[in-house]
Amino acid sequence: MDKKKKRDLILIGVILAAAAVFSAGSYILKLKPAVYAEVSVDGKVVETLDLNVDQELTIEGYNGGTNHLVIKNKEAYVTEASCPDKVCIHQGKIHNSTEMIVCLPNRFSVRIVGN
Repeated sequence: MDKKKKRDLILIGVILAAAAVFSAGSYILKLKPAVYAEVSVDGKVVETLDLNVDQELTIEGYNGGTNHLVIKNKEAYVTEASCPDKVCIHQGKIHNSTEMIVCLPNRFSVRIVGN
């Protein structure tokens, strides 16, 4: 085997090893137990909600916009929103410590936070 092929194989091995390390790190971060949902409006935290307590509330966002947030079975999701595109509703349920729901028109976000 010539030197160029050997170097190519070593480079491929290093890239695959790095990808495996980054994937494992990402997986480990998601394993943090979700403890609460942090609700922000216009960049300021307005509510901190325990994910162990099922609840529903309507959050008033920027310029009178609203988002209806549901906490159920240790998951958070938006069921209704006054924004025109409803992207926040279509983002679905979140429960991992790396997940977030964002509504740009209402400047509303929900972030799952672990220990």
